[in-house]
Amino acid sequence: MPKNNKLLDLKDLKQIRKKFKKKKIILCHGVFDLLHVGHINYFKAAKSFGDILVVSITDDKHVNKGPGRPAFSVLNRIKFLKEINCIDYVYASTFSTAENVILNLKPHFYCKGSEYTVKQIEFDQNLKKEILALKSIKGKFKTIKQPSYSSSKFINDNDFQNLHSEAKNYIENIRKKYGLRRVQDSVNKIANKKVLIIGETIIDKYITTESIGKSGKEPMLVVKPKKEINFLGGSAYIANLCSSFVKRIKIISFLGKENTEKKFVLNNLNKKIKHKFFLKSKSPTIKKLRYVDYYRNTKIIGVYDLNDDPISKVEEKIFYNAIKKDIKKYEVVIVADYGHGIITKKIRELILKNGKKVFLNTQINSFNRGFHTVFNYKKINTLIINESELRYELRDKHSNIVNLVKKIRNNISAENIIVTRGKGGAVIINSKSKQVLSCPAFNQSNKDTIGAGDTFFGLCSLALSSKIQPQISLFLSSIGANFSIDQIGKKNIFDLSSLKKYIGHVLK
Repeated sequence: MPKNNKLLDLKDLKQIRKKFKKKKIILCHGVFDLLHVGHINYFKAAKSFGDILVVSITDDKHVNKGPGRPAFSVLNRIKFLKEINCIDYVYASTFSTAENVILNLKPHFYCKGSEYTVKQIEFDQNLKKEILALKSIKGKFKTIKQPSYSSSKFINDNDFQNLHSEAKNYIENIRKKYGLRRVQDSVNKIANKKVLIIGETIIDKYITTESIGKSGKEPMLVVKPKKEINFLGGSAYIANLCSSFVKRIKIISFLGKENTEKKFVLNNLNKKIKHKFFLKSKSPTIKKLRYVDYYRNTKIIGVYDLNDDPISKVEEKIFYNAIKKDIKKYEVVIVADYGHGIITKKIRELILKNGKKVFLNTQINSFNRGFHTVFNYKKINTLIINESELRYELRDKHSNIVNLVKKIRNNISAENIIVTRGKGGAVIINSKSKQVLSCPAFNQSNKDTIGAGDTFFGLCSLALSSKIQPQISLFLSSIGANFSIDQIGKKNIFDLSSLKKYIGHVLK
């Protein structure tokens, strides 16, 4: 146990109950980003339930309170908390919830603020997990009734978010024009949508490495592997993303007949997702391996294992029949066409003829460049396309986005065209109103952009299909992309609970 030091490590945390056998242990958990008088009163009230107060805080990596948060690093937050007399110990948690802390500390009481009502517990999936963990160790949940002070509101109002001015102005505009309640109500519209997802399933793999130096005998770089991360990509990633927002969802896709990895795919696919996976002959399941520098998080090289030949006529027929059987049962059809051979002309025509609302993303990549084009899709609800891909399609390096969209409309009929621009944010143009709306990127880092486009695509498809205002749709989708960029490897998928927390904090 630490002497004259309030900071605990995991080993110390486990020893608290043994050290204080006859004492009542209280746990408070949160971000505690900007301490104020409300926190002091909260901690004092929590301490009144027992004898030893332990305060655990979420580390920077797992703070889901919106762009630019936390305002203060975990080390600074620890320093603040250690100075509060009624707090006996402080612990920094490396998990997104207090579940692990509860199971290791085994507190008699777990305290939260008065805003955590029964209704809030039902809504907050992470809090549900924490309370289940608390019940398993026979602890009690307590809410502290104190006057309400919001760190998030203070941070939002006083420019502590570490956001660039364009992002701050955009969020402030959303707050004034729509308000928190209207944005929350908009998100709730998504729940009853029936969503069908069609496209390639990809397994993404990262191997993080440490650079050793140049080989002694050959002109090559030598690296040492440190960590391996495997996660679902492509249409399966989009299905997982959408699954927490809607009640009914299905994916129709292909795996490879060779090195199928079906067990991995099914183990990592949300159980609520209905699925139909066919096997493509003479092909592995698509795997995209990237070697990543451990210290800089930069990708060194990509090794892709796939066969992008078109599926056989027999495979096309069973794929066609499966889509035909289901497509009219679903209000929203999300097509992720990565150009690896499963969406043939016949399949494409079937989707366009029968899909009620088709949301499309076609990706140009190293395998299909010059052979894959968005112009194969003539009439859809919404096209979401990256700016560089749009310029490549039109062979136009210099025109502005609005003129590019006008050009592409000569070949494609779409109610909405959305152009994603990386650090430049996103632009949506509606064909009927001719209205042009833009949203800045909330995250200016390039920590890991893999999957950020798919996150934006999935969320924007759900939002627009639910008739959510375009400006709010861009806002919600950009929040998801912001979350995605901060994740090295997409093991943690943005979900409904995270979205509601984000908007609850940034729009206070």
